[in-house]
Amino acid sequence: MNKYEISWYKAEGEMLDSLYRDRQESWQKLYDSYELKFDEKIRDLRAEDVVKVSRFYPIVRQILGSVAHNYPVMAFNVEDEINADVAPILERAASSYMEITSLKSHVHQAIFDALFCGVGWIRLDYNPPGDGFIAPYTTNDDFAEDMVVCQRVAPGYVHLDPTGSPHRLGDKRYIREKFWTPIQYLLDDPRIQNKKQIKPTQMTRDDEVGYGEVMGERYDSNEQQALREAISNGDFVCVERWHNRMERRELMFVPGVDQPILDVPHPFRKMTFPQVTDLLGQPVFDIDDVTGEPTEPVLDLSAGEESAGWLVEQGFPFVAIKFDLAQESFYPLGHLKYLEDIQSSIIEQISRVSDLLKRTSRMTAIRNSELENNPEIGEVMRTGRDGEFVGVEDLNNIRELNWGNVPVDVYNFSSMMMGMEREIAALAPPQAGQSETATEAAVVAAAAQVNGNWMETAVNTFYETIVRNAFQIMGDVRYTPESFVENIAPDGEQRVVRALRTSDFLYSYRIETKTGSTQPLYEQLERDRTMAFVAWAGNRPNYDQLEVDKLAAIAHGVQDVERVLQDQENVEAERAAQYENDRVMTNEQVEVLPQQDHAAHLGVHSQFREHPTFIQLNQQAQATDLTGNPANPQAAQFIAQIEQAMGQHMQQHEQAAQQAQQGETGPSAPAAAAQAAQNQPDLISQVQSNAQRTSDVISAQTQG
Repeated sequence: MNKYEISWYKAEGEMLDSLYRDRQESWQKLYDSYELKFDEKIRDLRAEDVVKVSRFYPIVRQILGSVAHNYPVMAFNVEDEINADVAPILERAASSYMEITSLKSHVHQAIFDALFCGVGWIRLDYNPPGDGFIAPYTTNDDFAEDMVVCQRVAPGYVHLDPTGSPHRLGDKRYIREKFWTPIQYLLDDPRIQNKKQIKPTQMTRDDEVGYGEVMGERYDSNEQQALREAISNGDFVCVERWHNRMERRELMFVPGVDQPILDVPHPFRKMTFPQVTDLLGQPVFDIDDVTGEPTEPVLDLSAGEESAGWLVEQGFPFVAIKFDLAQESFYPLGHLKYLEDIQSSIIEQISRVSDLLKRTSRMTAIRNSELENNPEIGEVMRTGRDGEFVGVEDLNNIRELNWGNVPVDVYNFSSMMMGMEREIAALAPPQAGQSETATEAAVVAAAAQVNGNWMETAVNTFYETIVRNAFQIMGDVRYTPESFVENIAPDGEQRVVRALRTSDFLYSYRIETKTGSTQPLYEQLERDRTMAFVAWAGNRPNYDQLEVDKLAAIAHGVQDVERVLQDQENVEAERAAQYENDRVMTNEQVEVLPQQDHAAHLGVHSQFREHPTFIQLNQQAQATDLTGNPANPQAAQFIAQIEQAMGQHMQQHEQAAQQAQQGETGPSAPAAAAQAAQNQPDLISQVQSNAQRTSDVISAQTQG
């Protein structure tokens, strides 16, 4: 690198240091308020009289809980209709990827950053397998190997080119990030140049500490002092890592070394690779271990050529989340900046009320003559308990001192500030009693809904961009994970698991996040909606009942639905048998057909006594009149007829089943069937016996 280029990077770095130093002071002040660090006195109040209340704390928790409680549920719309069946695979892969990378914890921290600093950052890196290290040197042992990993990066350490439009990263020339790393990591990295010149960075009070957390190098605390000492004692180096979009390069600088210690083509630029050929010049493919069919083409990674475009959107491996806009800068004011003065006013009023109440403690004036005649009265009144009697000479000698109450204007002012706070935050509809009219309540509720939707949309877009970038990187043969396994079977069918391939990530698709999926209780609400539909669609002829049952199983979290559902043929046989039970109850003749599922029919027929009609007849048969005679003798006759008809019908099924088995198994089948009959309960005999007993009872009653 020539002297002009070196001087350019140095000048840009000094400009960025100055720019972000001022920003970090403003961010730090907000963060201090969140952590109850109020260094400034409130006018005439002593520091110990300041009531430390954080209005930021509930707002931050409410935002995180309402718009980022769950991982989002993503729907992939594959634009190629021929390959539309890959959408469920991509949806499962997205869900698995977010879990594998623990993405939610990083997103939560990025949202937290955005509320204070205006922007929150996630950086994407590739973590190679094995023990190799790639800057920033924390991914390999902290994240999944052979995987595109995501990591929150502190706003204080992400420095953005100030030129370009305020709303697009793609207009920026570069992004500079800073991080502290042990010098040994640099020395062990084979890509690093000028290793002999690299020395530990000397830590001073003006240096940035905290590994990029919201900055506080000029704010004294025990933790920051400990960090300074740890860095100084551990041979750390402060590294500048530049992502130059214009030149498609990645560079690294360290203090004390003029030349960059790393200057390479950016790893996430697009590349094309020729396919490997065999000795006959034929293209070589990977072979599926199960099917033996060719799958992916084998590419020569040593002969790649640059192509237009990037594997990451807008040319940077960074994804930003922000909830507001700005006219001049990519950085808007932090969400909490608009509440800073309101919180200060509320704290001041609360502190003044507390101080006033302390100054107007309950006191009593007693005449000296009373004290002379009753010297113990003062102590008795001070320590007396509820219900205790006090003897006095004259009640007129005792008077309570009342210095007045807290002025009502103080409470009115605090209420006004809290109302403005709710209006600016606009997180939730007002509670009962907070709005004067129904119209006002509707307006505030609408504002809260719009604001919540705005923030939720930002979070959803944040997740979508991260996943889409990760999939685009994994669609490059250089970064496709070899052990990223996923179920590729259609929904509701038996699981088929395999490692995802490069081609799985190359489809053209759009991602749509289901509204409300990041909010609490979303899964329960979706389950309730599904079960309500299942209850409504059950037994309706226009709906496939097997598919309705699958929806119910999926709603309850069943992974392999096919394992718990009966075969369709078996379901239809049971329905036919139940219909036959209905017919027998109305004294209709029912025929046994050879092709029927006799086992399924017998199973349903054996439960005929649980039929509502049979239960009703049985109750009528047992009922008696005032003389003790059967109230409905015909009911017992009907029961006997049903028992007999069902017994005969089931016997026919048994015979048909034995004949079918003989036809399949040969001459030995009858013996096997006879042995099986001996080992099973004789349902037919039981039915016939019951029928005979019922008939005998009826005959005896008739003769009597």
